[in-house]
Parts: sequence; C-alpha cells; structure tokens
Amino acid sequence: MDYHIDNAKSVLKKNGKSFYWAGKFLPKECINRAAELYSFCRVLDDIADNVEINSSKDLKNIRSNIKTKAFKDLEKIHSIKYPKFLNSSSKKVVIDLIDGLILDQKAILFKKEEELIRYSYHVAGTVGIMMCDALKCDCSVAKSFAIDLGIAMQLTNIARDVLEDAKMGRRYLPGIWIQNISPKEIVLAAETNDLKKIHIISKGVKKLLILAEQYYFSGERGFIFLPFKTRVAISIASGVYREIGVQLENENYNWQNGRQITSIYTKIKISLFKIFREIFYFRLKKRHNPKLHIFLEHLVDDK
Repeated sequence: MDYHIDNAKSVLKKNGKSFYWAGKFLPKECINRAAELYSFCRVLDDIADNVEINSSKDLKNIRSNIKTKAFKDLEKIHSIKYPKFLNSSSKKVVIDLIDGLILDQKAILFKKEEELIRYSYHVAGTVGIMMCDALKCDCSVAKSFAIDLGIAMQLTNIARDVLEDAKMGRRYLPGIWIQNISPKEIVLAAETNDLKKIHIISKGVKKLLILAEQYYFSGERGFIFLPFKTRVAISIASGVYREIGVQLENENYNWQNGRQITSIYTKIKISLFKIFREIFYFRLKKRHNPKLHIFLEHLVDDK
C-alpha cells in the first residue's frame, strides 16, 4: 500500500472515528481518497490549533502557496500533501477553508446566525465540496447539498463543544440567542452550576441543533447523486454524526457535562438502519433550497 495513503488512513482512524466507521462501506479507491482529504484537512486544522507557532502567519503562507500552485513548497515547508484528485475549481474552496481557519486565530464572539452559517461553510461546507471530488461526483447541484451536509455536521460539532470552545475564548453560539453570555461566563456557569445561565445556553444549543436539522435534511436529499455503495457510506456518516445532537437532545441539552460519545452499539444500529433505508427508500432528484444559502452570497455558486 502507498505509504501516504496508509498514513492518511491511520490519521482518519485515530481522529475521525465516525468517518472511519462509515468508510468501511466505501469502495477502496473512494476510502483512499476520502482518507487523503481528511488527512489534508487535519494537518491544516492542527496548524490552526498549534499554540506554539504563529498559526495565522503559517496559514497565510499556505494559502499563498496554494494560490500560486507551489505544491512542492507546500509539502517541503509545511509537510502538507495537496490531494491530486481535487479539480481546478476546488482551489477556491481550499482557500475558503483556510480563511475559516484564519478566522479562528482570534477570539470568536458571533453575534448573529449569519456569522455562524458563513463560518460553518468555511470550515465544513468547503469539505463537503471537496468530498464530492474524492467520491468522483462532479455534479454542480450535488455540491450544493454537500455544502449543507458539511454545515449540518459543523453545527453539531459546535453544539458538542460549547464548553471546550469557551475555554479557548470562543463562542460560536450567536450572542443574540443567549443574551451575549461571554466565553468566560460560559465556563464559570459550568464550574459553579449557575442554573440560570446554563438554561439560557441550553436553549441556544437547542436552537443550534434545530437549525442543524434543516441542513441535514437538505444534505440527505443530495445522496441521490451518489452511486449506491457511496450513498450508503455517506448516509451512515451523516447518521452517526447527527446522533451526537440526538444524544444532547435526550439529555435536555446539558452542554456542561462534556462531550457526547457515540458507542459502537449505536453506530451498528444506525448503520443497519441506514443500509435498510437506502435499499428501500425511493429518492427523486430535487432542486436545492436556495434559502439555506442566503448568507453565502458571493461564496457559493448554486447554479
């Protein structure tokens, strides 16, 4: 096996358990490419989160290398291997991803839903578009749905990590939803069991997950553009990740209790349901709902 692909799969297995599980259902070439993409994005994410370096400067240099197609410098200086399967139009998408990671280098205090959706596009909707390349899906309409699935997963991720993000000075929940409670106040509320503020933040988490459901619903409508085996795998990945939000809902949105973990038993149950559903559920190709991209003007071409 190619060393690079082997290493990429190891990264996926260690850091992306939900995606690694779903990858078992992908054809070999597709899982190799998906793992390569995950590894690429993971390296960028690790650079963004590294407090020992000037992450913002490094990310801007990486962005410059990609803009000028200096891929050898990218690998030599930053140890990043640019996925060869990404098509020419994906360069802008990679730049959008890096712009989102650069945004994370400063304190995050979103005020409105618009900022939340735009950020989620940058760091996750872009990955949905690139995953289309990895899965050999070049349908432009399909990519609109892929963006939505990426946004949905990011919203779930934010709901899971409210406390962890607050400890890093980040509050992705729009201030308008939670009376502008600051990251420090979020941490303090968890530590002191401040029931009033915990309840306010829980209501924000609930609203976040309701919003995520709209994007999951749209993302799943795009599965019809994928071959059956690939469709099953992505459906499983979506279902397993969405379960994080379901578990949060079942625990009354108690964000202060730490990360939700999806058990093997739950993964198996979801996988069997998704396989059965994809076999027997009849899908029709439908138009994408443009209202979901109302905040992504000038970022996304939905034509």
